[in-house]
Amino acid sequence: MTFDPTTKVSELAAGGPALFFPDPPAPVTFNFDQGLAAEETFPLEDFKTLMSDVIDRDGGLALEYISMDYDRDADQITYLPTYIELMLGNTALREEVATWIGESQGVSGLTADNFILCSGSVQAIALAVNALVNPGEGVLVEKATFPYAMRFMHMRDADVRTVDIDEHGLDPASLRARLEEFKRDGVVPKLLYVIPTFQLPTCVVMPEERRREVLAIAEEYDIVVLEDAIYSDLRYSGDPVPSLLSLDTSGRVIQSHGFSKVLAPALRIGWIAASTPLINALASVRQDLGVSQWMCRMMVDFMQQGKLDPHIEKANAVYRRKRDIAVAAVREHCGDLVSFDVPDGGFYLWLQIAENVDWEKAQHEAAMAGVFCRPGEKFLGEDAGRGYLRLAYSHAPDHEIARGIKALGEAIVANAH
Repeated sequence: MTFDPTTKVSELAAGGPALFFPDPPAPVTFNFDQGLAAEETFPLEDFKTLMSDVIDRDGGLALEYISMDYDRDADQITYLPTYIELMLGNTALREEVATWIGESQGVSGLTADNFILCSGSVQAIALAVNALVNPGEGVLVEKATFPYAMRFMHMRDADVRTVDIDEHGLDPASLRARLEEFKRDGVVPKLLYVIPTFQLPTCVVMPEERRREVLAIAEEYDIVVLEDAIYSDLRYSGDPVPSLLSLDTSGRVIQSHGFSKVLAPALRIGWIAASTPLINALASVRQDLGVSQWMCRMMVDFMQQGKLDPHIEKANAVYRRKRDIAVAAVREHCGDLVSFDVPDGGFYLWLQIAENVDWEKAQHEAAMAGVFCRPGEKFLGEDAGRGYLRLAYSHAPDHEIARGIKALGEAIVANAH
């Protein structure tokens, strides 16, 4: 008998495919597809020193599942009273992150108990969805958003509906309209997932007045707000806006965040911040026994030595330069055939291609020239997304940004009518 594995998979697995990244039709020379931190910003020397220091100081204790210490006078290992770190993560790092978020976002009263350390902020989002959303319950997302978050919601068989966005982010009137739709349809609304600061993929920022209005609507309809803050520290110009977490007065906001964008993705250290009851709920659905203790101990030292904020400032200078190179190149090589707003931060330009451009042909020609971007269809669907393009400038070397956008512009100009 020939074994057919496809007949043995669960309904969940059969509902795939695994989340995508589009395959290019030709070898990639200019990769503007993923929003990756720039390699030149990685604090390699600090990491090399601190990783070694942790091992020299803590020995094998740094490689355990949970925090342990060593009482040299008594010549014995000191154990934690519980195994809570298997669910919440390294206590010392949670304390450092609580202090940092409290100071940087102006949130008072945060402690280690308000945080779960995760394998990047993506796992934080997955935990939130799994802990809060039952099949058939209502989830709201921005009309263009992070595809992984959408995937998690669909895996929970949620009723997912989109909220309009404009140049100021999520539209409160549209939010209220979707919530009224849920009410009419007999659907219990549970969660709003939103990226208010340097929104993905548009990079727009929701102003404070609108943030307060969104929170008021969430209060009125009694829903949880999941604020994705992964890009919030990547500001290169303009004035900061208070986070939803800092404006929350009822404990209904949970915030996902992490080190992947500001330090390095391979750390795989993200977190979720929330009230203790919500943290307990998220911890109850965790199954992986936590993140690396070694990495956590290193990050404790990194933060205690005051290295995080200066590093973010240096990294933002790099991204500011890359953004400016990308903006200048698009203006030079695409002219009025492409429209966009210059973002104050984030990793992307959100480009709208003029209607007189045969975008399907231009996109193919650009790809054949080695230019790899994320098409708007991956965020907005086949119809609404056609003619939009997300260009990630963050990871590409400076000279490749200019050369790659020149190739993109040549394809666009050649297919304008």
